[in-house]
Amino acid sequence: MKDKATLSITSLLSIVFMTFHWVDDIARGIATGGVSGLGGVLILVVWLYGTLVLGERRLGYVIMLLGSIFGLGVLVIHTRGAGLGYGYPAQTQPR
Repeated sequence: MKDKATLSITSLLSIVFMTFHWVDDIARGIATGGVSGLGGVLILVVWLYGTLVLGERRLGYVIMLLGSIFGLGVLVIHTRGAGLGYGYPAQTQPR
């Protein structure tokens, strides 16, 4: 019983942190907001639905796994150089 609650809480925290990260990227000008961001909103809604409604079913586990892999993918994208300071409009690139 504890494992299911821990998984749900961890997934919800990941959703919240991913949302904060995405909003920060939009505020800094790295990601675009508006209609082009509806795909990201859809991903977050499906991830939230899988965590809260389907949390104890196999499909819920699959959705939570894919959501965490997606979140890890964001880390990999950022560590490869996208959004590490070189894409900000207010900053200049180092020489």
